[in-house]
Amino acid sequence: MTKLFKICDSGLKFTFYLFGKLNVEGLDNVPINKSFVSVSNHLSIVDPALCASAIGKEPRFLAKKELFKFPFNILLKFYGAFPINRGSADFKAFNWAKKQLLSHENSLLIFPEGTRSKNQKLQKGQNGATLLAIESNSVILPIAITGSEKCKSFLQFLFPNMNVNIKIGKPFEVTNLPSQKNKDLYNKITEEIMKRISNLLPVSYRSNKNSNNDKDFFYTRLIDENEAAF
Repeated sequence: MTKLFKICDSGLKFTFYLFGKLNVEGLDNVPINKSFVSVSNHLSIVDPALCASAIGKEPRFLAKKELFKFPFNILLKFYGAFPINRGSADFKAFNWAKKQLLSHENSLLIFPEGTRSKNQKLQKGQNGATLLAIESNSVILPIAITGSEKCKSFLQFLFPNMNVNIKIGKPFEVTNLPSQKNKDLYNKITEEIMKRISNLLPVSYRSNKNSNNDKDFFYTRLIDENEAAF
């Protein structure tokens, strides 16, 4: 963990201590000695910093290139961000993200919805997290964040008058992969990833109010603590 990240993270926690509230549940689910892909719903511009703080491990993440303007580009780089062009397939960003995971030292934070939800409900996911997890053979860590939708600008980092709850779920892996892979397969895996995020969210934040049972998952499997280093 870099000193710059520690400074930024300490500052964020201090402002929440003074002006807001940050609750984190499920810290014991975070892998310690291996790279992983964190996937979360997306409500606000403050989500990357909050999720990074909750995980307790400096992440790398992709952010839309339009955000990389002075002075906000400095803050984004402190948090390990890399610009991505959301309008087309950005192979440069994908390869950068894959490299972070293959280093076996970093975690990668992804918001599969691709953009912030306008109504707070979980939206359909895109396949980026699925492809990266498969390509790097990485564990996936589901996260649910609520309350951050009240943050509308970077200035609210200084006075975060909000109550944010972050719930970290149990890590899982992609399984039962056939030899032939196609877009339909990736869509099904992504759908399962979104269901695992949805299970962590309050009903009012879900697109489907029903919880998903073990029988709903075929391509993803929860990892037992004894199977990996945590």
